[in-house]
Amino acid sequence: MFNLTIDAKAHGTRIESLYRLVDSAGLVITVHSSGDPNGTTRAIFEAAPRLSEDHEIRANGMILSTLAQFRMFWGVVGYPGGSLAILTPMSLYEAQDRRDWIRHFMHDVLDPVNALAGRGYRVGGGGNGTVSDSEFAQAFSGAYV
Repeated sequence: MFNLTIDAKAHGTRIESLYRLVDSAGLVITVHSSGDPNGTTRAIFEAAPRLSEDHEIRANGMILSTLAQFRMFWGVVGYPGGSLAILTPMSLYEAQDRRDWIRHFMHDVLDPVNALAGRGYRVGGGGNGTVSDSEFAQAFSGAYV
């Protein structure tokens, strides 16, 4: 597993939000693309259309997608060689048991996003401060918004 690092100028940006997401979440999905951030966002919405049904784009560019049983908090940033996305599932409410929604997450988000690997994207995972893809971690250090 590989740690993410951010540049000092990334503080207060979507990059820092993604960094903190990986640090605090027990599970994240990473998507690494040679394309631009808008194309990666479109590809994720196309692969997992439920993410687009009820979503809010926050002021810093982070996206909150609300599904029937859970929420996804995610974002996409650029780097000199393409774009990087981090997605993490979250309960709808604080005391919600993950067993209530994990099957829905796998069906509606995890499996469809993993299928992007067949379309030239690098899909990985992580959580608790690390990611599984060393190239993703290296690219993240050069991320920009």
